[in-house]
Amino acid sequence: MSTKEVQSNQAFHKTVESVKASVEAAGLKIISVINAQENLKKIGIDTRGNTILEVFHPKLAKEVFDNDIRAGIIPPLRIYIYEGSSSTHVVIQNAVELFSPYKGLIDLAKRVDEMLDSVVRSVK
Repeated sequence: MSTKEVQSNQAFHKTVESVKASVEAAGLKIISVINAQENLKKIGIDTRGNTILEVFHPKLAKEVFDNDIRAGIIPPLRIYIYEGSSSTHVVIQNAVELFSPYKGLIDLAKRVDEMLDSVVRSVK
């Protein structure tokens, strides 16, 4: 699976907040937040910042279902934010690649990729 990764000029927590705000501004909704750092702490493992945002929009989901109900396995898409040794990184999934096996969804996937790209541009 192809992804796009950028390095943030901001600290981890600031990057997470910027990405969250950018998701909404891009026309997407945050479906869930997975704080892997906190989850690992529960089993005694300390790690750097590590968060996954699952994002999509109900209107987009309706389009997915109307075109090919089998594609309902794809949303939400993920944005992965992790703290490296010297910088914070943001990784997004490629919607066109994920939706390509399903009929009638390439235009929707391109729109979603544009939305995700605008999120990535906001953290540079």
